[in-house]
Amino acid sequence: MNKLSRRLNKMIQLGYWPGFIIGMYPSQFAYKPIKVDFKKAWEHAEEVNLYFHMPFCKWSCSFCTFFKVVSKDEDLYHRYMDKVLEEIRFYSDIFSRPVDAKSICFGGGTPNVIAVSDYERLFNALEKSNFQFDKDLEPSMEISPEIISEDYIAGLASVGIKRLSLGVQSLVGELRKGVNREKTLNILRIVDSIRKYNLNINIDLINGIRGQDFHSFMETLREIVKFAPETISIYPISGQANSMFRKSEQQMTTRDKYELWDIYHDYLASNGYDCESHVKWIKKNQHSTHQQKIYEYKGVETLGIGCGARSYNNLVHYGTSSWNDQKLVKRAIEDYMTKDYHDLSWYGFEMNLDENRRRSIIYAWFLGYLDLADYRLKYHSHPIHDYPDEFEALSDNGLIDVTDTFITLTRKGRKYTDLCGTLFWSETISKMFHDVHYANG
Repeated sequence: MNKLSRRLNKMIQLGYWPGFIIGMYPSQFAYKPIKVDFKKAWEHAEEVNLYFHMPFCKWSCSFCTFFKVVSKDEDLYHRYMDKVLEEIRFYSDIFSRPVDAKSICFGGGTPNVIAVSDYERLFNALEKSNFQFDKDLEPSMEISPEIISEDYIAGLASVGIKRLSLGVQSLVGELRKGVNREKTLNILRIVDSIRKYNLNINIDLINGIRGQDFHSFMETLREIVKFAPETISIYPISGQANSMFRKSEQQMTTRDKYELWDIYHDYLASNGYDCESHVKWIKKNQHSTHQQKIYEYKGVETLGIGCGARSYNNLVHYGTSSWNDQKLVKRAIEDYMTKDYHDLSWYGFEMNLDENRRRSIIYAWFLGYLDLADYRLKYHSHPIHDYPDEFEALSDNGLIDVTDTFITLTRKGRKYTDLCGTLFWSETISKMFHDVHYANG
C-alpha cells in the first residue's frame, strides 16, 4: 500500500468529505483574472452545452452560496434578458456556422422569477442563431416550487421547456423554515400541474440540514418517491454546516451523511431507481436526466451565458466573479448589462494536457466508469500508466474494478466519489485549495 493509499484509507476511516469543490475541475478557487480570447476559445466547437444563469431570487436560502442577488425588480429582470439575447448573438457570430446544442439548462438564482415572455424571446433568438437544437434536446429549468403556478408551467411548456427541477430540499416544516423556505409546500398540486403539461421532473433534496436526522430525511424521501419523478438529486449540505465532528446534536457529521447515503441508496434501488451518480438517481426504463451534466462528464464543452455563468472547454475555463456579497453581485450585474464583453472582469484558468486528462478522469467518476477506448482516443495513452499511484490507491481501498475496456467504481467507490476525484487533483490545484482554505482560517 503506497503513501497515497494510506492517506485515502485514513480519510475514509475518518469520514472526510471535501465538499462540492469536486463538482467542477478545476474549481473556482483556482480562477484568476484573465483576458479571454472568445474567438480562439470557441471557433473550433461543433457541439456545446448551453447554460443560462439567472442571478435573481426573491429571498435568500441559508444553504445557498451561488452567485445571485435578492431582487423583486421585474424591470431589472427584463433588461437583464435583453443583454442575454445580445450575448446569444455575440457567440452565434463567433461560430458563423451551425453548432449542435446538446443541452439547454437554466439555473440561478431562481430562473422562474423571469417572465415566460422573456423566455419566449430567448428561444426565438436561439432559433435565429447558429445554435441548432440536438434531436434529443430536453431543455431544463431549475425552479423554486414556492412561486410556481399552473399558468407559468403551461407557458414554459409552450416555449419549449421539457424538464423542471424542483428545489424541494425537505418536506418537513421546521426543517424548511430553518433554511428560509416556506414552512408548507403543496408538492402534490405542483407535480399534478407539471404532469398535466407532460414535463419531466427532477426533485432536489438536501442531506444534513440542521435538525435533520435519518428518520426525517427518509420521511421526505418516501413521500417524494410516491410522485415517481424521473430523477431525484440528493446533495449533502456543505459550507459551515459541513463538519467531520459533531458540533451539536442538531448537526449531522460527514460520517453521518455517508451512513445515510447507504440507507437511501438501498431504498431507491428497491423502489425503481438506478444510481446515475453519487448524488443523482434516475427512474428505470426512461431517459430524462440532467443532460448538461451527463454530456459534460462525457467531454462536451459548456458555454455559459449570463452574469455568473461559467464556460468550460479544453483551452480555458472562465466566468465572471463568484462573489456572494450582495453589493458586489449588483455591481457585477450592472457591469454585465452596460459594458462590452471584452471589458468585463473575467476570471478563469488556462487548461493544458495534464489538467484535461485529470478532468476527464474526475468527471468519469460521476458517470461511475472511465471508458478506456475513449481515453486512448483523446490522449493516446492509458490512464493507469499516466497516474499509477492514484489508481493503485483506488484499487487498494476497494473503490474500483478494472477490465480491458473500463475502470468502474465499485459500490464503495460510488459512495466516496468525491474522494476518488480529489486524488487526481494536480499539485497546482491542490496547493491553491490549501492556500485558500488556510487564508480563510
